[in-house]
Amino acid sequence: MFYPFFRRLAVICALAVPVSASAVEMVLTSEVAASHWKTQYMNEFAKDVAKRTNGEVQVKVFPASQLYNDQDGVAALGTGAVHMVWPVSVRLETLDAGLGYLNLPFGLSDQKMENACFASGLTDLISERLKSRQLQVLGLLRTADLFFIFRDRDVKSLADMQGAKLRVTGGRIFLDMVRGFGASPISMAASEMSSALAQGAIDGVLTSPAGWAEMIGKTGKYAFHVPGMSLATYAIVVDRGWMETLSASQRQAIVDSLNSIIPRQWKEARADDAKLVKKMQDEGSVYRVADEAASAEWKARAEAARKVYTDKYPEVVKQVDELAKRCGV
Repeated sequence: MFYPFFRRLAVICALAVPVSASAVEMVLTSEVAASHWKTQYMNEFAKDVAKRTNGEVQVKVFPASQLYNDQDGVAALGTGAVHMVWPVSVRLETLDAGLGYLNLPFGLSDQKMENACFASGLTDLISERLKSRQLQVLGLLRTADLFFIFRDRDVKSLADMQGAKLRVTGGRIFLDMVRGFGASPISMAASEMSSALAQGAIDGVLTSPAGWAEMIGKTGKYAFHVPGMSLATYAIVVDRGWMETLSASQRQAIVDSLNSIIPRQWKEARADDAKLVKKMQDEGSVYRVADEAASAEWKARAEAARKVYTDKYPEVVKQVDELAKRCGV
C-alpha cells in the first residue's frame, strides 16, 4: 500500500528535479479535488504565469492533499516545500485573530469586493498584518454567500432556528454567530456532513450552493438564505520571502495573472451559485430567502458575535471603514 507519508515523500523527491536549468518552480498545494472549481482556476493560473514569464516560472499544482492539506500547506510556507496556498480565509484567524474581520457576519459583500479599490486595499491590509510571518496575500476569491440547509426543518424565521444542531466551518466568529441565532454549532469535516445530516446527528448545515447540490443533495430538502450574512472567501497566500527572490518582472507576472482571474471569478461564482440553487429547486427542494425586514432582524441578532470582535480589534474595523469610504462602497 502506498501510504500517505511515502506518497508525500515521493512528491517532494520529484520536486527536487527542476523543470529546466533556468526555470523557477512554484509549488501550489490544495486539499480540494482535481475536479473542484478552485483547482480549475489554479490550473489556469499555472498556464497563465508560464505564458507571461515565457516559461521562467513554472507553477506545479498539487490538488486533493497530494502534498499537504490547506492548513498544513500554510504552515509549510517559508520552508521551501510550498510556495503558495489558497485556503479558506477563516484559516487566517489562526495566524492573526485580527483577520477574523473577513468572517464577520454581514461584513464583506459582493458590492464591496467587486470594487477594485476596496478589494485591493483590503488585500494590502491583510498582507500588512501577516508581514511579520513572512506571508503575503495576493487576493481573495469568492467561495459563496453561505446559507442554511436542513433535512426536515422548513426555516422561515429566527424562531425556527431554536435548538438546531448546525455543522459550521471552524472559527470563533462562525461559532458565536450561530449561537446568537439560538442554535448549537458543531464542527466537523465537510466529508462527514452529508451522512451526519441523513442520520439525524445534526439538523442542518451552514454551506454553499455547491455544498448543497454536490455533497448533500436531496437529503437537505430545505434551504434558508439570509443575503450577505456570511460571504465566505478563499485567500491566495504566498511565501513572501520566496516572492522576493523573484525578479521584478516575474513577481509582476504573478500579480497580473491573479488580477486577471479574480474579478472574473467573483462574477462567475455568483452565476454558478444561481444555477446550482435552481437545479435543487427543480429537483423539489425548497429555497427560501429572507426579505429586507427579516434580514435586519438576523443582522441585529448577529451583532453580539460582531461586538466580540469589534471591541477587541477596533483598529481593523476603523481601517476597513475608512477604506470603504475612500472607495465609495
